[in-house]
Amino acid sequence: MIACVDNMIDIKRVSVVMCTYNGEKYLAEQIDSLLAQTYPLAEIIIQDDCSTDGTMAMLHDYAAAHPVIKLFSNEAEHGVNSNFFSALKRAGGEFIAICDQDDIWEPDKIEKQVAAIGDKLLCTCRSKPFTTDGSPVNYDPRTPNYNLPRMLYSSIAGHTMLINRHLLQLIPDQAEVGGLYYDVYLALAASANDSIALVDEVLVHQRRYDGAATYSTADKHRAPSAMNGIYTLVWSIRHYSEVRPYLHDYFQRRYRLLRGIKAQGETYEDVTTMAALEGRSGLLNLLHLCLYHIKYRHRLFYTEGRGLVNYMRSVLYCIMQVYFYRNLLPK
Repeated sequence: MIACVDNMIDIKRVSVVMCTYNGEKYLAEQIDSLLAQTYPLAEIIIQDDCSTDGTMAMLHDYAAAHPVIKLFSNEAEHGVNSNFFSALKRAGGEFIAICDQDDIWEPDKIEKQVAAIGDKLLCTCRSKPFTTDGSPVNYDPRTPNYNLPRMLYSSIAGHTMLINRHLLQLIPDQAEVGGLYYDVYLALAASANDSIALVDEVLVHQRRYDGAATYSTADKHRAPSAMNGIYTLVWSIRHYSEVRPYLHDYFQRRYRLLRGIKAQGETYEDVTTMAALEGRSGLLNLLHLCLYHIKYRHRLFYTEGRGLVNYMRSVLYCIMQVYFYRNLLPK
């Protein structure tokens, strides 16, 4: 595989950006998987967010042995989001790959994504969770759905992303939007411009463990089934008025993000309107939103055809979605 890359006429400069915080336990495995990539990396930017364990000592050892690693340390703690945004600005490559501190990459991850991205703004791949401490994990084998209506309610995991650096110029400033994760910005901007490529292979092994920044206990009601659907509907009806105010605020932020992206086209305008409706109260707004869910039902859900079940799912999702945002409730 390396020989194939060496024979390429136009080698694109690829920067890898990793943010760290108290990651010494699993960090070496991830860095080793970066150094083993079959595609030549221009730089590996690692920015630490005031770790208090042995992370920095380990990083200094790696940086001394591998000049491709460029090491930075924040003077004050930024948090996951601001740390990644500031680290991305340091990248000089034409393409930028985002990396978590505790995963493991397949050796040909970057090679396959560079080959697949073409003129798209973002290339993603499959990420499969694994655990070494017994933490529950879930894996959805269905082909991912990355169209814009779906991205209003979902996102793309940052650790699967290879982006064209031009994508960073299309997202608004954090201060204009409010609290959304960096990968939501990138996924919505790329999707709004219909510019996402997929390598339909597992190229990232995502480590799941208690204490990981993005880990939450596996949801036994997440798998698609009739019983889980009934459970979700009942829970949503019981807690609708409790969750909905927090949902309004959440989608108001997504609305501001979509408006700040300034894309074009009917789907973009419709999805922006959907985000606005999600941020409002009232029965008429809810009914209007249901009409959009019906219109885009084949893009929102893994469904085909015109059966009654498809229409019912579209209508009920206006209510059932509160279950999937229950983590917005104060703890």
